[in-house]
Amino acid sequence: MDEGNAAGRHQSWRWWIAALVASLPFLFVIGSYLLWRDRLPDPLPSHWGADGKVDGTTSLTGTVTAMAVMARVGSLPAWVGALAHRLSWNVRRVLIAVGAAAGGFAAGLWLTVATLALDLTDPYRAPEPTWQIPALLVAMTAVPAVAVGLLGRAPERRAAPDRPAPDLPRTPLGAGEQPVWRETFPPPRGFLVVPALLLGLAAVMAAVVNIWAASPVLVVAVGCGLFASARLTVDQRGLHIALGWWGWPRFTVPLAEVAAAEVTEVSLFEWGGWGYRARPGGRALVFRSGPGIRLTLSEEREFVFNTRDPERVAGLVNSLIEHADGDRRPLTHHRGPGGRPEDVASSGGRNVEGSDGQPHQPGPSQQGVRRGG
Repeated sequence: MDEGNAAGRHQSWRWWIAALVASLPFLFVIGSYLLWRDRLPDPLPSHWGADGKVDGTTSLTGTVTAMAVMARVGSLPAWVGALAHRLSWNVRRVLIAVGAAAGGFAAGLWLTVATLALDLTDPYRAPEPTWQIPALLVAMTAVPAVAVGLLGRAPERRAAPDRPAPDLPRTPLGAGEQPVWRETFPPPRGFLVVPALLLGLAAVMAAVVNIWAASPVLVVAVGCGLFASARLTVDQRGLHIALGWWGWPRFTVPLAEVAAAEVTEVSLFEWGGWGYRARPGGRALVFRSGPGIRLTLSEEREFVFNTRDPERVAGLVNSLIEHADGDRRPLTHHRGPGGRPEDVASSGGRNVEGSDGQPHQPGPSQQGVRRGG
């Protein structure tokens, strides 16, 4: 049995509570309708024109029924995730998130219409949505955030039983060295077109409708710009990926789960675009089509990512795997091509070459380097 499934059964209460959170929007729609039904006009406003005036209505019964059904059906994936123990932990978590987001959207949409029409006798006098639009976005993100947060941390995967084949690259490690490779990826040039187009669309919507209507597009545009870069770190603990300017969110592939690293060609078309990608049995960090590395992981998984020096990084990973059972030693900092400069500290008496091919001497910032016993 997969240990992720075993952990899911052992803490089944977390999945049940997460599914209940995903169902709360349905209860909210029904409860608020019962509370406000004497204060709501029939029909309700359902559409606003570019001039900010209501130009379409729907019956009260039809609106609340549609929103309740949307919230209830939307939460069904969450219950599938809670009950389907045979699915992997990550798939179940995605189902929880999808169900909670769908329910949150339905509840937010109902709340928008209901609050705008509350205590009105003529639905055509309802004001246009303003703060309700970003509130709808908050509902779509807050409900899944709470539901997924209740699941806790993902269970640890099995350690990789195999070791790198002899014909795979190696990076020689001297005595007392445990290197750290860092590489920074700027936003792909082609990708920057996406936030630029979205910003233009947001500007048009703000001018034609209002800034509130443009706010969802603006949020997506800013998000695309902020999270379009990444920082890659390889050390004795594994592979670490930090997205965006703030280095968040972060993902880690533990070294214990890595069986081998090999040079490969990364394809945008194979992974469906730029950025952090996921599919059954595999994940990837893709910034361009070109040279990269494929990590063979335990449980028939893989992780693929770009790097400017795949032979060297693959060799480093394979060497770290073979040295994983040794004592913890001082860290030697490499500088990835195009990355930020890093100091080098080596207790083994050997300088390690950086991306420019020149040896780097220890600097004052070594004081922050952790040293083992």
